[in-house]
Amino acid sequence: MRKSLHDAWWRIATTPPRSLSERLLAGTLQSGVGIYQWGVGAKNLAYDHGWIRPARLPRPVISVGNLTVGGAGKTACVAWLAEKLRGAGKRVSVLSRGYGGTVATPAVLLQHEGALQLNGRPAAEADGLPDEPQLLAKALPGVPVLIGARREQTGWLAIQQHHADVLVLDDGFQHRRLHRDCDLVVVQARMPLGGWPLLPRGPMREPLTSLRRADAIILTKSDQSLPVLGALEERLRAINPDAVMAAAVHEPAVLVDAVSGAERPAAEAARLQAHLLSSIGDPEGFEQTLRRLGATVLSHTVYPDHHPYTAEDWRTLAASGSGGDGWITTEKDLVRLGRFVRAEPPRRGRVWVLRVRMRFLSGEQDVDDRLARVCDR
Repeated sequence: MRKSLHDAWWRIATTPPRSLSERLLAGTLQSGVGIYQWGVGAKNLAYDHGWIRPARLPRPVISVGNLTVGGAGKTACVAWLAEKLRGAGKRVSVLSRGYGGTVATPAVLLQHEGALQLNGRPAAEADGLPDEPQLLAKALPGVPVLIGARREQTGWLAIQQHHADVLVLDDGFQHRRLHRDCDLVVVQARMPLGGWPLLPRGPMREPLTSLRRADAIILTKSDQSLPVLGALEERLRAINPDAVMAAAVHEPAVLVDAVSGAERPAAEAARLQAHLLSSIGDPEGFEQTLRRLGATVLSHTVYPDHHPYTAEDWRTLAASGSGGDGWITTEKDLVRLGRFVRAEPPRRGRVWVLRVRMRFLSGEQDVDDRLARVCDR
């Protein structure tokens, strides 16, 4: 695996330092934790005591969020939730902050008749669109994805212009400015029982005790931590005994040819000798998934989460990826990399995209019941 600065930080943030240099860096990062913790605590105290009142919208708001800076599988959960609500006959809109984009906001993404639209017009790949809203819009044809930092503003647009019955707040657990009727929180099952350190020393946005605000806690990627799953559930129940508890996996669905769009069963990864490419919150989990499928991993190039790929990046990668059957990357990476791959396909092999979906191992009916209670008010 080729290491990036982000990957080096993630190792220090989630595992004990291994060397003197790592211990020095960890100590430096630890010095900023107190200031960060004070800021988080002050904000939550103000909202908990009603000193700051969140904006309210006249439709149910369901938030999907997490406690860490990435890697918990939140986007797949948002897609699952929107499909679940749409299947129940609801008109759904997704409200996204839109990290990593340069498009003017508020903006609306919509997949219509196989084409992505931005504010009602065809969206070019170079429009500066953030990756996660694009991924959600493509995964949810007909569901508007509204981008903007002020989610109360995009929420009103969703109600007035798209007649939304219910609003899904993407990455909303820390966005307390908008009142929500239900908080779903995804927790990566590999998290230790005491949690990781807070930012900037570790990847935690808030301490585990913040889960007291959650209505449902979904342990994601549970298949990667089955031996300790029961202990983690018990620990989280002790923090919030009233929350619904569920366990889910991110299940490989299909392999998609990045150039032609042709699909093959994910199980056919077992036949591939491939180089991996990712710029996501949990590159280790991506690699583990491919290895469990039986793929032979020749190398793994890791960039920081939301890396803005360039044509030169792809030329360098394509030149270095000799041997094997080509590349395997993620759906999120393809959003930022796809136009370069299609413009200059690799001379040997292909670029495959592993598409995943969230599937529950336990607790799905309990989550459904909690959602129904909110939407049927």
